[in-house]
Amino acid sequence: MYGQDVDTKCNQIIDWFIKEHNEWVEENKLVSWAKELGINLNRNDSLDENALFHLFVLAVLWNNRPTYRAERGEEVFKKIKDIYTLTNFRDITFNRNIHNRLMEIARKEIKNIGIFDILNFIANGRVSKTPVWTMIKNTLISENIGDKDSDVARLKNLYHLFNPGRERYYVGRAYLTKKIFLIFREIRIQFRECGKLQYHPSICCVPDTHVQEALIKLSTLDNKQSTFEGFLKVSKIVAEYFCKTPYELYDLPLFFANKEGILQTVSKSKLKKSYQKLKGRDADICPVCGSKLVWRKARKTGEIYRGCTNFQGGCRWNDRSY
Repeated sequence: MYGQDVDTKCNQIIDWFIKEHNEWVEENKLVSWAKELGINLNRNDSLDENALFHLFVLAVLWNNRPTYRAERGEEVFKKIKDIYTLTNFRDITFNRNIHNRLMEIARKEIKNIGIFDILNFIANGRVSKTPVWTMIKNTLISENIGDKDSDVARLKNLYHLFNPGRERYYVGRAYLTKKIFLIFREIRIQFRECGKLQYHPSICCVPDTHVQEALIKLSTLDNKQSTFEGFLKVSKIVAEYFCKTPYELYDLPLFFANKEGILQTVSKSKLKKSYQKLKGRDADICPVCGSKLVWRKARKTGEIYRGCTNFQGGCRWNDRSY
C-alpha cells in the first residue's frame, strides 16, 4: 500500500474486509455486533430499554480492564448477561441479596468492581435530581437526529456523564469513553431498515486503539488521541472513508486490518516526531487515583500512551493497548 493515496488504500482495506470478514457485511453494510450477541434494540420500531442497558454493559466491559479486548469482553458478557440486567440493577436499591450477587460477579467473573459501580450509576444514579437512565433515553431519542451538530452535542452529553476527566459526574474506577461511540453505532445499524434513530455517521465510529493505530499508519492521524475532541476527530475521519456510498462499514475494517497486521508499521522516525510533540503536554488526570497523567512511549513497540505519575503510591493505570 506504500506510496498510494489514502482513498486507494482505504478502498483496498474495504475490499479485503468484505472478502475476509464477510460475516460482518450484508449488502455493503455492517452487521450489528451487539445483535450477534443477542442484544436486540429494536422492538416494534422503539428502543427497547432492557436491550439498551445490555448494550451499555457490553460497552463498559469493552472500555475497561481486564475485559477491554473484544474476545474477553464477549466471553464475560455471555456469562453475566442473564443476571446483569436493568431489572436486577434496579432491584439492588432494596434487595441486598441481589446487590451482593452482582458485586460478587464483578469481583470474581469480571474482576473489576468499578464496572458494577458505573452500571449502578447508569441504572440508579441521579444528576441534579434527574435519573441518569432518563437522561440517557432522552438524549438518544431527542429531536434533530441525523443533524451533525445536534448529534455531536448528544454524544458529548453522554460522554461527559462517564468520562474520567475533571468535569465528570460519575467518579469511579471504571468509565465509558471510546465505547460511547459504540452505543450510537449499534442503535443506528439496528434501526436502519425502519429509518429511525439514524445518527450522523461521524459520531458512530469507535475510535479504539486498533483504529487509531491504523489511521496513523495511513498518515491520516498524527498521533494517539485521548480526549473527547480527539476521539470525535478519529470518528469523523473513519466515517469519511468508510461510511460513504455504497459502503457503511464504520470502524470494523480498520479494527481488523490493524489487529491482523495487514498495514505497514509506523516508522520509528515518525513515532519519535509524534512523541516529541506530545512530550510535556498535559495528559489529563488519572481515573483511578486523580494524579497527573504524562505521555510515555513503550520501549518495545514504540506505542505512545498515557501513564499515571503516582507510581510510588502504587498506581499503575495506563491506556496502552497491551
